Parts: sequence; C-alpha cells; structure tokens
Amino acid sequence: MSNWPILPAGRDLVHWLRKGGYPDRAPRFVLWLYRWRAFWLEQHFALIRSTGPAIQSYPYPYGEGLIFILGFWRSGTTLLHELLAKAPGCGAPFTWQCMDPSTLLLTGRKIAHTVIQRPMDQVLVSSNSPQEDEFALMAMGVPSVYQGFLDPRRLPELEALLNPEQWVAADASWLDTLESFLSWCRKEGQDRMVVKSPNHLFRYRALATRYPRARFVWTLRSPMELWASNLRMWRSMIERYGLWSARGGELEAFLEKALVSYGDLLEQLSHEGVFHEHPVFAYEDLVTTPEAVLTPLVERLGLEPWKTWGTAIQHRIKAKPKGPMESKSSSASDALLARLETLHGTILRGH
Repeated sequence: MSNWPILPAGRDLVHWLRKGGYPDRAPRFVLWLYRWRAFWLEQHFALIRSTGPAIQSYPYPYGEGLIFILGFWRSGTTLLHELLAKAPGCGAPFTWQCMDPSTLLLTGRKIAHTVIQRPMDQVLVSSNSPQEDEFALMAMGVPSVYQGFLDPRRLPELEALLNPEQWVAADASWLDTLESFLSWCRKEGQDRMVVKSPNHLFRYRALATRYPRARFVWTLRSPMELWASNLRMWRSMIERYGLWSARGGELEAFLEKALVSYGDLLEQLSHEGVFHEHPVFAYEDLVTTPEAVLTPLVERLGLEPWKTWGTAIQHRIKAKPKGPMESKSSSASDALLARLETLHGTILRGH
C-alpha cells in the first residue's frame, strides 16, 4: 500500500483534504504522504521566491501567443492538445511539469521518463506528453473540481466552480498563478503555448477578459457519449486516487449540473456570436476526417500548414485508440442531452 498513487498537492489542497476527516478507503498514512509532499512543495516555493529564479517577465502579454483548447471533459481536448503542441513554434506544459511543479522550478529538469496508461481508456501518457495545467494549478492553490477525484463525497462543495461568473468575480491571484506556471514551462523558440484543461471551459469569460489576444478553440462531442465517457473517466480517477468512497449519487448529480452549466454557457456565447470569432468543430469529425478539420484550423490559428508537420504527427491521429463505451445512465436527463444536442448542432451549422 506504500505505492498508493497520489496527485500533486500544496498547502491549500491538504487543508481541504484534512477537513474531510480520516479516509475510509485509503490507509491513513496516505494523508501524511500528502502532507509531506505539500510541505516540500511549499518549502521549494519559499526557496524559489527568496532566491529569485521564479521571477521573470510574462512572455504572453494580453494572451498573445496563447492557444486555449476548450471543451467539456472527454470531448477530444487531449487529442487536439497533443497535435497542436507539436506544431512548429508551439509548446505545452509536460506531464512531469504539471505533476511536480516545484521540481520544474528548482532543477529545470524532467523526472525519470515513464509511460503509463490512463485509468479511463487506452491512451498512453509519458512524462513528456502534453498535460493539463490543472494539476499544477491545483497543487499551487487554485480551487479545482479535480479535488473530487480525492474526495467524491464532497463534490457538491465544488459545484460553485462550475459557475463562470464565480471565476469572473474571483480574486485574480489564480490568473497570476497560471501565468507564473506557463512562464516556467516555456522553452526558448516556443512563441506559442497550447493550454488545455476542460476546467478552463468554466473560466472562459475570465480568461477572455484577461487575455484579449489569446486564441480559443472549441471541441464539441455527442452529449450521449459525453455522459457515458465522463462516468467512465470520473469513476476511474476516483478508483485510482480516491481517499474516500462516494456515498452514492454525488458523481451523477455533479456531472448533470456540470452539463447544465456547460449548456447555459454555450447558449449565452452562441447568442453573443462568440463562435463566429473562434474555431469550433465536432470531435467526431476530427477522428473521421482529420485533414478536413486540421487544415483550416491551423491556417486560422496562423500555424504552419498541416501538411508540413511531418508524417509521424499526421499518423498520430489515425492511431487513436477507442475504448468501450458505457451505456447511458437513466440519471442523465433526456431533456438535458437533447438540449445539448440541439445546441451543438446550431453552433456547428452557424459556424
């Protein structure tokens, strides 16, 4: 049990975990592992602040050079992230950087190269794979719904993070944290940074206000498949990392509320004409006719033509594994899924 997998953690996350009492699923010592990891992360940050290596100018003023990939969880954002991160002149946070941000700052070197399979599907992730910055932000104190992986009983506490207006009204320190982390991840010669966290979907309005020169790319996927795939993903992550067991129904209720918030945001942005300004496409089109999607997309983003990226990258999309789909759960409202299907269709036709 000493090999119990743990996520990156800082002081704020550990404080939240300790409020949940003793784990009912993981051994008690796992909480001490989180406290130990958080202690050293905070020590490292204190050293960095006192010696100055973390102080550097932000290389993406007003979001110039940033490309945000937005979509609900399991809507194909990972695949697009992997592809765009390999474009000439582009970079992205790596897995080792997101999973150990203090090592990134102290040494600037990656941890030992590893390859693992994601708990929810057949996708392989290496230490050098593009990764969600969400894990680093959570460790650095930014509130995240991914806290629910660790304590699914308390998912209702995290529902406020699904409200876009909360992020607009929130203290801007979370954006300062994002900027610091992206600055640390940037390599010389990478003028563009491709940023992907499905959680940024709910932060879109705050991000668009802070970064008016950033580019946003939206991916849409069949709502029925979103529901089934999200149940699979969240259950798998809770099974792997959860310190507590769900009491029953919290996950389904949380995901339904997330889809409602997602639908409300899509509807508002559609009425505002946002999707005429930003590229948007269907995940199903990306995997069935990738060249038809990527050729105009990269041109619109001002990247090198897709056909010049090299055969290895072009073949990557054809090798995407497909895991088994779960059947639809009755806890997902048919009316909600139908509403999202209509919204997706309206957005795609209008685009």
